[in-house]
Amino acid sequence: MFLSIDSLFNKKFGKRKDGLNFRRRRRKLDFEKAKYVAVFVMQLAVVIVMAYGVVAAFGKQVECSNASMEPTYQTSDKLLINTVTYKISKPDTGDVIAFKPKSNVNASYSVKRIIGLPGDTVYINNGRIYINEELYKENLEVERIENPGIAASPVKLMDDQYFVLGDNRNSSEDSRYESVGFVASEDILGKVWMRYPF
Repeated sequence: MFLSIDSLFNKKFGKRKDGLNFRRRRRKLDFEKAKYVAVFVMQLAVVIVMAYGVVAAFGKQVECSNASMEPTYQTSDKLLINTVTYKISKPDTGDVIAFKPKSNVNASYSVKRIIGLPGDTVYINNGRIYINEELYKENLEVERIENPGIAASPVKLMDDQYFVLGDNRNSSEDSRYESVGFVASEDILGKVWMRYPF
């Protein structure tokens, strides 16, 4: 009933054709665990890429330095800027943008609303704005303009020029004045996305 040393050896390690068989136990790959790890790594990579994209697109922050955009935005409001949208589309009437006045790289960003597009003729008469001889329809309540500035007579915008105004029309330094003038697309940082914090 006792097993010999050879029998025990063979039972434990198996036999080879030449009499010796040292079978190694192969480790089995756990496909479920590998699949779980692979899915986790992919999800993490997607989250990192998305986070980077969001920061790149909306990570620019600009502060309203004055009351020119009231009541839409208040002085010292922090605004997130979408810097991607104008790479795939053009600025449109009514967009609120952040830009460098007069291409001055040392100036702080200014925030204003686009009123006139390239090729438009802008005219301010009796406190109201006319674009291409048609009354501009405001989407918000604003005061009548007291000082039309350079738009007291019709001004035609060249290709790549935008006419901007602050929503607080009588307390805004904008395209009516030489200090700001018309805005070129290359000076536009992007479109105001939202106030921050939300």
